[in-house]
Amino acid sequence: MGYKKMLRRVALWGLSGLGVACFWVTLGILAGPSHNIGRWAIAAITAPASLLGRLMPLAGYKFALLNAAIYGVLGLGAELIRRHRRSLS
Repeated sequence: MGYKKMLRRVALWGLSGLGVACFWVTLGILAGPSHNIGRWAIAAITAPASLLGRLMPLAGYKFALLNAAIYGVLGLGAELIRRHRRSLS
């Protein structure tokens, strides 16, 4: 039962990463090509996939999926640490 809860939390981490990336893609479309949003520090912090976008162009859907995967991996790490700390106490 605990495995399903952890899997659901990791999926929520990935979904939140997808949401953040969709926000940045939408903002990039609305702002137009004159604003280089990928170079903003806040974009690099909230969407780590934008760091890869500095080296090579990423389409919006690839950016969103990559950011969701990164958030999922970060969520998995956070949940494993959380699970380990709970087992110690």
